[in-house]
Amino acid sequence: MNYKFRTKPYKHQLTALEKSWNKETYAYFMEMGTGKTKVLIDNMSMLYDKGKIDGALIIAPKGVIKTWYEQEIPTHLPKHIENVTVLWQSNINKTQQEKLDTLFQTGTDLHILIMNVEALSTEKGVKFASKFLSSHRTLMAIDESTTIKTPSA
Repeated sequence: MNYKFRTKPYKHQLTALEKSWNKETYAYFMEMGTGKTKVLIDNMSMLYDKGKIDGALIIAPKGVIKTWYEQEIPTHLPKHIENVTVLWQSNINKTQQEKLDTLFQTGTDLHILIMNVEALSTEKGVKFASKFLSSHRTLMAIDESTTIKTPSA
């Protein structure tokens, strides 16, 4: 695997990445605290470097999305990947709209949208996620999927 990690993976993370990086669908059924987020960010980065994706939609519970935005992506996304990362907020004022609009500007940046799972229960959230997905070659990930694990959820 010819890939320059920003943070060195543990052996189990490397094994998970080797099994998953080029699959169309994959789930990381790893124990809590074993670094699934890092593996996903490395997977996303590898796909971006190979020209397979130019966008990523991360869906996570409300209590976790800021961690993705403020800690996980800045810590693990390789420095050579220019990116536009926007944290979804349901209250869209002028400043927030300007941030959201940057996700649709042309260029070579990796566009990352981080949304809380609750946003998908609103028409506004569903429409925006759909627009993002249809505008990019997108990796979509659901973090802590237990909140939506049943068809009725």
